[in-house]
Amino acid sequence: MECTTLVSEVRSTRIGFGCAGLMREPSTGKRQRLLHEAFDGGIRHFDVARMYGLGAAEAELGRFARGRRDGMVIATKFGIQAASAPRHFARVQSPARWLLSRQPALRRFVKRRSDLLHRPHRYDVATARASLQASLRELKTDYVDVLFLHDPSPTDRVDVPELCGYLEEARQAGYLRAWGIAGEPTPCVAIKHSLPTRAIVQLREDIFSRTTELSDGLEPLITFGVLSTALARILTHLERNPERRRQWSESIGIDCSSPDTLASLLLRDALRANQSGVVLYSTTRPERLRGLDAIVCSAQIDVDPVLTEFRRHVIAELTPLSSPDD
Repeated sequence: MECTTLVSEVRSTRIGFGCAGLMREPSTGKRQRLLHEAFDGGIRHFDVARMYGLGAAEAELGRFARGRRDGMVIATKFGIQAASAPRHFARVQSPARWLLSRQPALRRFVKRRSDLLHRPHRYDVATARASLQASLRELKTDYVDVLFLHDPSPTDRVDVPELCGYLEEARQAGYLRAWGIAGEPTPCVAIKHSLPTRAIVQLREDIFSRTTELSDGLEPLITFGVLSTALARILTHLERNPERRRQWSESIGIDCSSPDTLASLLLRDALRANQSGVVLYSTTRPERLRGLDAIVCSAQIDVDPVLTEFRRHVIAELTPLSSPDD
């Protein structure tokens, strides 16, 4: 797979695997198979965080990294940590998710009280140091390639000068190779302007909200969330009107009834928008991790009529100024 340079110390593949949903798969063997498929498909960048999987995702990735560590880029995050009680249930979270999927009222309650699952956000030196030590232990590695401040909000207090000093010390000591900030565009871009130019930025974006425009000049850049809501929104739009779906398919020249086909177009669009960075991709279906190198190659085509026509339909019919029945 094509590679790109995030900073001089970190060279990564153009697609990275996001581990936020890794622990949704109930079987350890299947989780490891998922990571194997990503690796065999050419992905070398793996993105995780202390809080993912209620604190269990780092250890799962660490098991996979044995014997492969030198060939992987591992990025993790600090600032949000699973609360003590939920951490005890990390290993049985898959049955819990199954139960929530069948109890809409309970699912809505848990979503409203998501604060019960993690501690208040903290972005100070003591938190960063303790979190990094825990990440190294769980990942079973001597260093992480990138350490991110995890999703600070506009109301969170961030000790920028002190944190910068500590993170640079940790980098020089070899505990990390680079660091940066990851999360929602507006607060992260605001904080980024007070960080050194070498700090890596990881921002949420999709075809409807182009982070790469907001963050103009903020490179290196990693983007995530390119499918999470956009794919469902487009599928719903097409499923409501079979004639519309037929018109899209004929105009674009693809089968617009296929979620996998639409997902590949959204991924190509994200790669085209973020031409020199990394796009994170997450799935629990191993088959969707095959052929990603071909998607990366297709994103390099100077003129892509299929992607151009796809974007035209999406923007014309699904942006706020468009009527949902157009």
